[in-house]
Amino acid sequence: MRIIKYFILIAFVISSNVFAQQTASDEDMISLNVALPNNNNIPTEARQLLENRLKQIVTRHGIADNGENERFVITAKASVLSKDIMPSNPPRISQKIEVTFIIGDVIENKIYETASLEVSGIGQNETKAYVAAFDNIRPGNKIFGEMIGNAKTKIMLYYNTNCDKYLKKAQTLQAEQKFDEAIYNLMQIPSVSTSCYDKAQDLAIDIAAAKINFDAESLLNQAIAQWAGQKNYDNAAATLDILGQINVMANCQPQVQALINDINSKLRADEAARWAWKMQLYADAKEKEQRDFEFMVKRHDDGHTLKMTQVEAGRQIGVASAENRSMLSRSPVKSIKQNMKLGSQFAINNSGSLSERIVNTIGLW
Repeated sequence: MRIIKYFILIAFVISSNVFAQQTASDEDMISLNVALPNNNNIPTEARQLLENRLKQIVTRHGIADNGENERFVITAKASVLSKDIMPSNPPRISQKIEVTFIIGDVIENKIYETASLEVSGIGQNETKAYVAAFDNIRPGNKIFGEMIGNAKTKIMLYYNTNCDKYLKKAQTLQAEQKFDEAIYNLMQIPSVSTSCYDKAQDLAIDIAAAKINFDAESLLNQAIAQWAGQKNYDNAAATLDILGQINVMANCQPQVQALINDINSKLRADEAARWAWKMQLYADAKEKEQRDFEFMVKRHDDGHTLKMTQVEAGRQIGVASAENRSMLSRSPVKSIKQNMKLGSQFAINNSGSLSERIVNTIGLW
């Protein structure tokens, strides 16, 4: 039964055309997105270098930056500690800069870990001095490994402690028939929190199954209403087009077949040939859908591969939901407050990705 439940989710993904492959290493990673604020006095060239250093830190310490889960970010702010004009010809600028690195959760408005590093740079102008200073940031520095390790531990503890809250929130959304949003929220829970992550995946499967059945019942009612009109070929064909949208895993398949049988019995003889051709197209499409489903089951009979497929399926549902409903662009996640408790590091702006909108705030720099 659990195998079938897994593939209910996969069947939903196939019907939504959002299925993608997943690698083993991705499953165990936190997606840590690099995001720097735009409203700062750091020259563009130096800012690009700092952003590149953050990406190298993420990669160096085995963290994913896949752009799909924008929940967790690593960002940085720079403060000039001292600035001197060197008595040279031409004059050169020497700067000592404190760079503070921050790992946070933009959905929950939480900062999990920070680390600071002092770097110095000398250049013919301020831009080159910044570049020279940021060039001294070494991704392999042990403070970054410690920062990321500590952040992972705190993230795990937070979600293990608050897991029931997230599950209940998803169930509430399900009760409100906001299935995609519920699945999206569940897929934001990181795999580093193993216990909560597994519960979230199981609930996502159940909600996906509920969505399949909810959508199917709605389509079935539309088809019944359509057929309640004229009992002729054109209306039968329109009814069958609606029925064709019902997922093969939906519980209402017996009612679907009963409606088809009713149509068969009421068409006139001179319409039977056209109807038989239309029914063959319908049967072929449903047979292909069933073959695709059975192939997926056979292909993923290995438990580990099956679990990975389930995870990616849910993730893609979440991504599609965010894109289709503009959850990340038109209406940022409602739970994000205007300011975080620690110095207003994260606040909402209306442009860029979710991560970038959150960190684009006055006061960070």
